[in-house]
Amino acid sequence: MWPRTRLVVASTSAVAFVLLTALVALGLTRSVDVALRDAFRPDDVWGTLQVRVDVVVEGLKPVRTVAGFAALVVVLALVRRSWVPVWRAASLLVLAAVPALVVKVALARTDPHHELSSTGSYPSGHTLVLLVCLGGALLLVRRAPAWWEWLLVALVDAVMALSLLAQAAHWFTDVLAGALLGVAVLASVPAGVLAPPRGRPPATPGSDAARPHSVGGRPSR
Repeated sequence: MWPRTRLVVASTSAVAFVLLTALVALGLTRSVDVALRDAFRPDDVWGTLQVRVDVVVEGLKPVRTVAGFAALVVVLALVRRSWVPVWRAASLLVLAAVPALVVKVALARTDPHHELSSTGSYPSGHTLVLLVCLGGALLLVRRAPAWWEWLLVALVDAVMALSLLAQAAHWFTDVLAGALLGVAVLASVPAGVLAPPRGRPPATPGSDAARPHSVGGRPSR
């Protein structure tokens, strides 16, 4: 992704997140949220669909997603013999977690069942964490991910979002906000920051790498 494109995507997503947060705080999205809650889970019935998607919601919940991401980061750090991927990946998670937690605590929004978790329902941590971890993992192993690789990441996150809506575990604007914040965070990462190091360039005549090393003051043969 070109630097200008990343800037546009990051800024657009961030502005959209801020505007959506303001609308939610003012209660202007309630009618839409309620209508979509009733459409995805009519009469609040827990049926076969909710049981099936629970595999996604529980299997990819934030604590497990972060644990898997952390394991990948440690393995890559050991393979590359550098702890740089660790602190850069940690910075990515912090960049996503701080604004999310601030907004969660500030709004203290209840979920569709009018229950308040310890940090609030908005934005959705499931959607945000899954997107950031999958996207971060992709940036760790691919210097220039293809569009279809990003599409796969988006599809997995979309499945999580739909699963949360099917269970009425989150409002629609909760999962939308999580996705917007996640996109803003990933798009703000400079190209190559998390990527694997480039191969060592071949030696050219006259370069230090091409010169024979000396042993005991004499050029080695």
